[in-house]
Amino acid sequence: MNFSLTDNQIMIRDSVRDFAEKELLPHYKHWDRSGDWLTKDYMQKIVDMGLLRLRLPEKFGGQGYSFVDCGIVCEEIGRADHQIRYIVSNAIHIGEMAHAMHPDLQDEWIPRIANGEMMSLAFTEPRGGADAGNIVTKAVRDGDDWVLNGEKTSITFTGVSKVVFVSARTGGPGPRGLSFFLVPTDTPGLKMVNFERMGQKLDRGGSFFFDNVRIPARNMIGKENEGFIWAMTIIGYNRNFVPLACIGAAQKSLEETTEYLKQRKIMGKSATQWQGVAQELAICATQLESARMLCYKALSLKDMDMRHDAESSMAKWWGVKVANDTLATCMRLNGHYGWAKDLPHEQRLRDCLGMESADGPREVHLGIIARDIVGKQFAPF
Repeated sequence: MNFSLTDNQIMIRDSVRDFAEKELLPHYKHWDRSGDWLTKDYMQKIVDMGLLRLRLPEKFGGQGYSFVDCGIVCEEIGRADHQIRYIVSNAIHIGEMAHAMHPDLQDEWIPRIANGEMMSLAFTEPRGGADAGNIVTKAVRDGDDWVLNGEKTSITFTGVSKVVFVSARTGGPGPRGLSFFLVPTDTPGLKMVNFERMGQKLDRGGSFFFDNVRIPARNMIGKENEGFIWAMTIIGYNRNFVPLACIGAAQKSLEETTEYLKQRKIMGKSATQWQGVAQELAICATQLESARMLCYKALSLKDMDMRHDAESSMAKWWGVKVANDTLATCMRLNGHYGWAKDLPHEQRLRDCLGMESADGPREVHLGIIARDIVGKQFAPF
C-alpha cells in the first residue's frame, strides 16, 4: 500500500497549484462581489492549461488522467477558487459520457465544452432531492424526437450554460425507468431562473423548467431506461471531487492563518507559542489529512474499477464537514477581523457550506455507510 504521489502526480500538483495561485486566486473575491461571469480571456487561461481535457477521448485532446489525478487537480483548484472546480469536473463528466453519445453529439459538444462553454447537470428536482430514482420529469417519444416536461432545481451555471445533461422518466416507476439527454439551453420551451444565495455566486445555481422541450432522439445518452447507471457513476466519483475542493480551500486558509498567528504577539510571545492555539492548528491539520486520505482511497478504488460506495460516502460527508469546521476555526483564530470581507476565509466558508448538501446530504451518506456495515436487509434504506 503506497500513500505517496508518483513523480507525475507531484508535477500535476505543483503545476496546477502554481497556475491556480497566480491566475485564479487574485480574482476569487471579484466574481463573488461583482456578480460578473468569467471573461473570455480568463476562461481561455483555464482552457490553455488543459484543465478541461483531463479525461476526454484522445481524439478530442484528452490527457488520460486517472481519477486520483483528477482529484489532485480539484484539490489544487479549490485552494484558489472553489467554484472553478465545477467547470473542471463538468468537463470530466462529459468525457465519461462520450462513449455512450451519438457520434454527431460528440463532434458537436465535446470540443465546445473543452474550449470553455458551460454545461449543467440537471438531476435534482424540488421533491426528488437525493432520491435520484424518484424523478418525475418526463420524456415522451414522438416520432424522431423526445419531448421533455418537468422542473429541475439546484442546478449549476444556470443562465450561462449552453447545454444541460437531464435525467427524465421514460419508463415505469423507480430507477429502472430513467434515461438521460443532452439538451441545448436555447431549445424552445426551456426556461431558467437563478437563485440569490449567500455563497457560490459564480456557479449561478437555479432552476430549469421544461415545457414541451423537443429534442432529436440522438440526444439520448446511452440506452433507454438505463439512465440511473449514469447518475450513480457520475455521482459516485464526484462525491470525492466535492470534498477535495473544500479541503483545498480549508488547507489554504489554515496555511494563511498559521502564518498570521506566527506574527501575532500575545503577551510577548507568538500566538502559536500558546498551547491552546497550537493545538487548534494541529487538530485542523489532522482532520484535513484524514479526510484527504479518504477521498484518495475512494478514487484509487474507482481507478481499479472496484466498488467505492461506502468509501465515497465517508469522504463526502466527512471531508466537507472537516473543511467547514477548519474554515470556521480559521475565522475565529483571526479574531474579529476573521469575519471581515478583506480576508478570504468568510467567502470560502460561504462557498463550502453549500457543499454539505451537494451530491447527497450527510443523512444520505450515513445511510449508505450503514448499509455497507450491516447489509441491505438490516439497513435504513
